[in-house]
Amino acid sequence: MRIIKTRPRLAAMMAIFLGLFLVCGYFVAKRILRPPPPSQMKAVPIPADVTKMGDSILAVYGNELVPSSDRDPVVTDVQPREGPPNTVVTVTGTGFGDKQGFSAVMLNLTEAIPQVEMLEWTDTKIQFVVPEHCTTGDVTVIRWDYLRTEMAPKGFFRLVAKNPRPSNGIPFTVLGQEERIKLGKALFFGWTQQNEEASSLLRIPRAKIGLDPYKFQKYGFLPRKDGAAEVDEGEAERFSKPTVVVGVRVKRGLDGEIRVGYSCAYCHTGRDPATGKIEAGLPSSTLQFGKLIALADNLEPDVRAQANRWPAGTADLSFRYFPDGVENPTAIMLARGMHGLRFWSSGGMAMPEYQRHSNAWLMQGSPYMAPLKVSLALCTYLTTLKPVKNPKVDRARAKRGEALFDSYRCNACHTPMLGMYTNQRVFPFDAMGSNSPPTARMKETGGIRTAPLTSIYATAPYLHDQTCATLDDLMNPARLVPGSPLHVKPFTPAPAHPFVVTDPEHRRDLVEFMNSL
Repeated sequence: MRIIKTRPRLAAMMAIFLGLFLVCGYFVAKRILRPPPPSQMKAVPIPADVTKMGDSILAVYGNELVPSSDRDPVVTDVQPREGPPNTVVTVTGTGFGDKQGFSAVMLNLTEAIPQVEMLEWTDTKIQFVVPEHCTTGDVTVIRWDYLRTEMAPKGFFRLVAKNPRPSNGIPFTVLGQEERIKLGKALFFGWTQQNEEASSLLRIPRAKIGLDPYKFQKYGFLPRKDGAAEVDEGEAERFSKPTVVVGVRVKRGLDGEIRVGYSCAYCHTGRDPATGKIEAGLPSSTLQFGKLIALADNLEPDVRAQANRWPAGTADLSFRYFPDGVENPTAIMLARGMHGLRFWSSGGMAMPEYQRHSNAWLMQGSPYMAPLKVSLALCTYLTTLKPVKNPKVDRARAKRGEALFDSYRCNACHTPMLGMYTNQRVFPFDAMGSNSPPTARMKETGGIRTAPLTSIYATAPYLHDQTCATLDDLMNPARLVPGSPLHVKPFTPAPAHPFVVTDPEHRRDLVEFMNSL
């Protein structure tokens, strides 16, 4: 009897001893693998000429940056002031130019298509037809004065133009778009465009995912029910069944099997860092898409290793089904307030707005191409998504930063045009610099489009390859100095975005202004 009582005590003592040993081993290993930072950080010397780097690079490409024309267009009247799509609208004013050329008339940032929705253009009068995918907003005129046409790689043509000049705006109410907006919202959150069939080619064992959507959250997906709040997905269930995370949908495949697909909201819904709210149209900066793909058991080891390296909030669209042999994951784009961009994507593809949505699925091949009705409905819904604004801004500091934004000539490329802060120009890839290889689109267009700054506080990390964590890091000259913790070896001869601010106080003011946009 005495022996029988001793054994449980001995087992308990051994368990306690083993537990203490494991805990001590954990802290020793942690200290070895992650040593504490030194008490005094060593400063990285900053060369005196580092702030001149950007100017010297732009000087070489001076013909790529041409100042705006001298005269802004002025809109004095718009008639009528309301109507449904296809309404003929007359705009009167001055400074429109004798012919349209490369210029545009816009309603709520949506351009009327030349020779389709444009009826007349003179220096004082414009007539256009309200586009199908417009929603209520200002009628504005954008004056583009182009200088010449150049041949870009792969036979594409690129216009070299002066920086655009916008007019004032006059409000116009678009009637009868309620059903189209409702359809667009349902599509945004619920339509998988049958990508569950393509996704099924990646064999992710059920033992790893377990078809438990909660497990997707560790890969950066956002919860559909966020505490007491629930993301409003409209009538998305008419297209697919929701899961517990935004954008991941359940649908029966062509063979009758239940599969998991994803909607637009999968990548283009994010969390506002200032308010904590989940907002449609923000990029999903936490999305670990590559790590999710890497779970598939039918990937080659080198492909799995590549997918595991994708930074959060990026995707390489040429990774699996259209391989180009280049590892270049690119940041997921902002989709709020961006419908005024003439040049789509960081590569600067010139493309009508409604065509972008067809194009996104065109890349996946048949049968995933989007019908025109789907593209127009999605466009209409996206035009209702206004930019998010940061409520946590030091207005006095931001005011000082706005003056610095002009004095440092940031506005030469990030022109305040219609609140988008971009001249929409495409600069040569090597001139603007990059930390990673060019994408296929950059090769086609020959460059990188000037990034818009709208809602920039909500789109970290920065640069098209997500290699800069914060705006302060982006503007810090130490980023351009080898040996600095902020330095990333550039892929191009010039470093990525070679424009920095040495004065720390100026840099804080400038960052605060950008955070207010």
